[in-house]
Amino acid sequence: YHSLALKADGTVVAWGAGSETNVPPNLTKVVAIAAGTHFSLALLSDGTVSAWGQNAFGRTNVPTGLSNVVGIACGAFHVLALKADGTVTAWGLGSSGQTNVPADLTNAIMVAGGFSHSLALRADGTVTSWGTTNYGLSDPRPDLQNIVAVSAGSDFSLALRADGTVAAW
Repeated sequence: YHSLALKADGTVVAWGAGSETNVPPNLTKVVAIAAGTHFSLALLSDGTVSAWGQNAFGRTNVPTGLSNVVGIACGAFHVLALKADGTVTAWGLGSSGQTNVPADLTNAIMVAGGFSHSLALRADGTVTSWGTTNYGLSDPRPDLQNIVAVSAGSDFSLALRADGTVAAW
């Protein structure tokens, strides 16, 4: 278990236990961070991703050539990278389909990862989810309109509507 902090100078501080707290030396120009189960991620200002910690399921193996990344999220054992063109790249454990990004997913503006499910917020305010079907986590949700932010927990998802109300499932 670990925590991360992004400092104003673009460096990362980590604390807790395990290799996920061993921030790579010379890691600078970080603009976003994310923490998964025993691994950590950093989005760099040049649109690339750095990952460290336990590499079970290949979660710290950033895909070769991955670039133009504007957002990152960790699930428990998987990673989501949002690219500037609105597409999503995923890697790591995909046993529940959480890394099987829907082929028709376009115009994504935010991603979130849960234990075994993934979410993407689209520019039109709708949400796409995939992965486990437990608890209805990846079921279509026609009531998710005018969404401005998404988040995922272990076995739940949250969506913030433009009017300030929250949808939870």
